[in-house]
Amino acid sequence: MNIIDTRSDINLLNPHECIKNIPLFQIKGVEYELKSKNFTDIIFQSIASVKFFNESNILENKRIFSMGASTKKFLLKKGINSVCPKIPGSFELNKLLLNDDDYSKYLIIKGEDGLSDVYNHLSKNGKNVQELVCYKRFKLKNYEIIKGEFFKADAIIFSSIYAVKIFFDEIYAKDTNAKLFGISNRIIDYISGLGYEGQFVDYFSDNLIESVKDSI
Repeated sequence: MNIIDTRSDINLLNPHECIKNIPLFQIKGVEYELKSKNFTDIIFQSIASVKFFNESNILENKRIFSMGASTKKFLLKKGINSVCPKIPGSFELNKLLLNDDDYSKYLIIKGEDGLSDVYNHLSKNGKNVQELVCYKRFKLKNYEIIKGEFFKADAIIFSSIYAVKIFFDEIYAKDTNAKLFGISNRIIDYISGLGYEGQFVDYFSDNLIESVKDSI
């Protein structure tokens, strides 16, 4: 069984021996200015947002939220606990936000071109909220050297829509036979919108390999 995981290598918290990691993009931090540190709630939208946020000293005595299980686990490695939705994504995270008081000040930490669903939700409800961009993603210079690996794959796991876009723009061919998996419903919906079949997989399940094998 040839299974490929397209996650960026900084996101590999618990790599599986039976899964080959072949990232489709790279991530690097960007300079930013944090004009205020007076926040009550801080929201991390991804592992990279944790990695490239350099103001960990302001996290003490704050309410911390994470977009999904991978970000929560990455924060825990740094000794920081966070509230995380059972189903990853901004839709479920929004349900956990909005405190009863009018004094909450939210800081959302994200990547360049990252989703603003959480920001829009809080802003729409009249909350004091700011976004901070601390990293960006960019495509590889050459995809020819990795195409062969994907053509031999039985299954490909996507952890972001960005990776799906790159796959179909740079790698996909009509004779690609791999089954496509996504770690969120949003990714599955995007794959379906392109006219292809995708299936949800719980990336943090103890039975990940078995789940993928049973679906092929």
